Amino acid sequence: MNPTCKVFFIAFAIVVLTTFAFAQGAATGDLHVTVRDQKGGAVTNATVTAREQAKGFERSTTENVDGEYPLLALPPGKYTVSVSAPGFADVDAKNQDVTVGQMRDLPITLLVAGTQETVTVNSQTELVETQRSSSTDTIEQRRIDNLPINGRNYINFALTDSRLARDDAPSIGAAPTSGLNMSGQRARANLVNVDGADAVDNSVNGIRSTVSQEAVQEFQIITNGYAAEYGRASGGVVNIITRSGANDFHGSLFGYVRNRNFQAVNPFSTVSNPAYTRVQSGAAVGGPIKKNKTFFYFAYEGTWRQETGFSSIGANNFQLVPFDVSAYFGAPPGTFPIQATAEQAAFLASPPPVPLLSLQQYIFLVGASSGIAVNGSQPQSFALLPFAPPGSGSQQFPTSCSLLNPICAGLPASFVRLSSLVGNFPVSEHTDLYSLRLDHNLSASNRLMLRGGVSPSDVTGIQVQAQGPQNFGQNAFSRTSNQNYHDWSITAQDQWTIGNDKINEFRFQYARRGLLYGFSRGAGGSNVAVNIPGFAFFGREPFSFVKRIEQRYQATDNFSFVKGTHDIKFGVDGNYIPLTADFTVNFGGVYNFGQQGLFPSPFPALSPVQSYGAGIPSNFIQGVGNPHDAFSNTTAAAFVEDSWRIKSNLTLNYGVRYDVEFTPTFRAVNALAQNAQNALGISQGIPRDFNNVAPRIGVTHGRTARASSERPMGCSMTTRCWRWLSIPMSPMPRKRRRSYFSPGRHVAAIPFFLPTR
Repeated sequence: MNPTCKVFFIAFAIVVLTTFAFAQGAATGDLHVTVRDQKGGAVTNATVTAREQAKGFERSTTENVDGEYPLLALPPGKYTVSVSAPGFADVDAKNQDVTVGQMRDLPITLLVAGTQETVTVNSQTELVETQRSSSTDTIEQRRIDNLPINGRNYINFALTDSRLARDDAPSIGAAPTSGLNMSGQRARANLVNVDGADAVDNSVNGIRSTVSQEAVQEFQIITNGYAAEYGRASGGVVNIITRSGANDFHGSLFGYVRNRNFQAVNPFSTVSNPAYTRVQSGAAVGGPIKKNKTFFYFAYEGTWRQETGFSSIGANNFQLVPFDVSAYFGAPPGTFPIQATAEQAAFLASPPPVPLLSLQQYIFLVGASSGIAVNGSQPQSFALLPFAPPGSGSQQFPTSCSLLNPICAGLPASFVRLSSLVGNFPVSEHTDLYSLRLDHNLSASNRLMLRGGVSPSDVTGIQVQAQGPQNFGQNAFSRTSNQNYHDWSITAQDQWTIGNDKINEFRFQYARRGLLYGFSRGAGGSNVAVNIPGFAFFGREPFSFVKRIEQRYQATDNFSFVKGTHDIKFGVDGNYIPLTADFTVNFGGVYNFGQQGLFPSPFPALSPVQSYGAGIPSNFIQGVGNPHDAFSNTTAAAFVEDSWRIKSNLTLNYGVRYDVEFTPTFRAVNALAQNAQNALGISQGIPRDFNNVAPRIGVTHGRTARASSERPMGCSMTTRCWRWLSIPMSPMPRKRRRSYFSPGRHVAAIPFFLPTR
């Protein structure tokens, strides 16, 4: 265990070991109803009921401490809270919103008996949850339905929180990130849940396909100080809750169309009026199968795109300018025009005192290399010069076909003239999202949920920027990629209420993601890759071909109960993730071209474009070996945490979480390797770590009904399996940890990294 985590753990281990723990749920919220009489005295003999009329769901309790009645693990929704007590008038507080992960306080004042009172309480009145010590934000249904968003990727609504930033890491098509930087952490360090089940692509720590925006009820973002229930993340946590049916039928039908005929097109396009059509449409419907008993909600969304990817290849004529060198050969002006860089042209306009033959040879190299690179042939007039074997032709590398080196075999069949890459390329997409959710009230104390989702997708024209100084816009069509995946999942949940103060939640998920990431289907897509930084990238995309099938079997069980002023929760979670994968990096080969100084000073060097035309790469990279593997990754976790209401305005949240990851290991290739591994204490595969104890503690003080201060601190960890698949030739990183201490919500948290032992 790293030293800081040890300090946190020892500091309150005695307290943790003497009690159980509680944390707000990944798919539920808590409501604490404080009942008082007109004089402010606690009413301890009341019955408090939360009823979601639209779905026939209700939860009642008589358990309380000093008039505070907890209703734990409520499904997110809009409730009517009813309070009745002998000698007092009944009270109904309508339209009370409970959101995912919320720990909400609702004060109720009872009047003397004689009337029934309906109390209107604004559900937005309590701007601060006085028992929470984590930094959270909830994107509720109203914002999801009404805020404009590009592409209907509802996860981007999280960017309305100033503590989040859009991930600007280099794009690797086969290994996308979650797209969000939270708490200064990488975008692969986040946990995303849908209805409490992981929606993380374990191979790359990105996000699997989830559900249509129409099927999202709300989602919560936790950026700091999150409870022990949450693990496998050192960045942040996103909890997504899907919509469910109700007693009334409701639905929607939508369609969005973009077209070049009535909106602006890409301003970087190199052709006028480029192709641009995007259609996003779908429908959703929900209602009862049997009123107050069984409900359904179905949603579908489809995206079709026929668009244009832009390319800046050829901008400013590859930084080449025309220059007439006829005078150097005693010929009339215009006889020997060439293309040269501005530096080369300035040099030739006023050359230093060097031998004429050296100048002529340099001119031949510059002019021939520029012509071969851009047009696939040397200038026609160069046939008159005595620097190549007679009759060798103009389609020859000037460095290999010369009088000194007469290898005149012509250009390789895969050679591509750069002028043929100028222009846009097509981009297409067809992605569907299907989801169906069923809810069934088995009894007044037992509720079942079953949700399934399927998402097939095919996208072409994907650009990446992972090869050194590679930028969007410098990729030719042959350098783009295609992605085809079929993502589906089934999640089942049982929520069982035991008496007035005990709740058990069991959840199981099976998910499967089949991904095929291949090189461009266009001309040259299977050719060897060529990198000319700053000018053009073309040929086979180095991170293709990838074919992998990842499955996830996940089981979670959480138990919550109340004991005096303690809200207690503990639970376990396990994942079994088998994976088969073919991952080829640079298997097609990569040529890198840079500046080449083939002549001594003061002759200017060849530009990267001219080096390509001269046939002289800086280096060549070739991936080799067997790209296929199959293994499994297993994770297990247990947590315990307590939310202790010390006073009505003072809450201590504390707990501990343990995570273990049984990463794949492999046998040594021979006895000698085994002896070496034993001597060094290492093994092949991903190192295992069994000391991942993550203590959490936070104090919140509710100074007023609208203000509170929080002091969270603790340790959190993220998984590491993804990197082995994404960059198989890199050394294995250790698990990344983050310790945090936040001196209050009004002051930013200070994240820092702690090395493992």
